[in-house]
Amino acid sequence: MSGVAALILTALAFPPLLARITGGHPPRPGPQLAALAPVAVLPAMAAVVVAAATAWWLAVLLALPATTLLAWQLPPPRPRGQRARPGRPAEGATLRIFTLNARGGWASPDAVLGTLRRHDVDVLAVTELTPSMVSRLAEADLAKVLPSAHLDPRAGSAGSGLWARWPLHPLPPLPGLVAAAQRARVELAGGGPVTLTVVHPKAPVKGGENQWQRELALLGTGLAGGPGPQVVAGDFNASRDHQAFRDLLAAGFLDCADAAQRRTWPGFTWPTTLDARVNQDQLRFRDWLRARRTLPIMRLDHVLVSRAGATVREVRAIRIPGTDHRGVLAIIDIPVSIDITG
Repeated sequence: MSGVAALILTALAFPPLLARITGGHPPRPGPQLAALAPVAVLPAMAAVVVAAATAWWLAVLLALPATTLLAWQLPPPRPRGQRARPGRPAEGATLRIFTLNARGGWASPDAVLGTLRRHDVDVLAVTELTPSMVSRLAEADLAKVLPSAHLDPRAGSAGSGLWARWPLHPLPPLPGLVAAAQRARVELAGGGPVTLTVVHPKAPVKGGENQWQRELALLGTGLAGGPGPQVVAGDFNASRDHQAFRDLLAAGFLDCADAAQRRTWPGFTWPTTLDARVNQDQLRFRDWLRARRTLPIMRLDHVLVSRAGATVREVRAIRIPGTDHRGVLAIIDIPVSIDITG
């Protein structure tokens, strides 16, 4: 019976394993199954333990898929130059950026402002930004903390916005994306110019899988090789378990959560517990279920930085009431000049 149970547990882990191996490409349910690779680690490892009570050879056999799944979820080696070292760069500046999916504008403005003040944040990048949330953030005195803004709020989930401590110089948004993709250049205090972009590719659900893959590819072609250092933040609706996201990183970016000298691993950001007190009138039944205690199972929200030159000091995931995503805070040391072509 132990052997049968072990085989059943392994069978549960196999669909995400195969989807991850093949890149999590469309059609459905490829992207969704690949995203579940972190969860598949649990039945796969349990299968090895159960099999060990039956036969050593079965445990060894089932250890292959289990260790493969586990290896994919372990922290990747930090890139060269990202090892911890004291102090700040001799010439340059430190950028503190916080990105958040506001869940259709229902994230708590007070919690957002508290996070900005607590962590001395320089840039706020928000997806699913609505006009009502812009108003509520203004009422919470966001302009006193981050006075410059470049916004495209929209009803529903397609809006986005950037706020910064320093003046933002708007740039044309990335073409070909369904959701707003605000871009701006900012001059860091004590440093040089940095290009900021907030993104929210379409989720690979309800027939949007092909558009999701196209938008991730557009991010790679539209952002890679641009002049000067770049920081790209938002809800990518993708993780390292998707080949499309790995291709984006290979185009010249670091995922700050992978490269940070101080990081909490695995740093999952979705789904997280909703706070029914914040948006009680908006809760549907499925939201009510999620308002119970929920553990995140995947990392969909990211801060990316140009691969060459920058040092990622710290990354942490921060819960904000009212949204089912955790926000991501990244602290990045950016030298005055970065040659990102090398």
